[in-house]
Amino acid sequence: MADNQETETGATPVVAPTKKETAASSASVEPRFAKEQFQESQQFTQIEKDTLSVLLEDEQDYTISEARRVLAEWLKKEVK
Repeated sequence: MADNQETETGATPVVAPTKKETAASSASVEPRFAKEQFQESQQFTQIEKDTLSVLLEDEQDYTISEARRVLAEWLKKEVK
């Protein structure tokens, strides 16, 4: 029976999403936070919070993974 054929009851069978589809949809629903919200987060140390308050833009929202990436990129910079 093909995926798009109806079953004997007349209902179209439900096909479970693949791992790749599930991962893609999970990434698209990751919550976004304002810069100020990171100050209340328990996922960052106080030093990380202070650094994020300088590095993140005021009017933009970020996911936690984006904030972690910003921190990681900043830490990799060479000291002048």
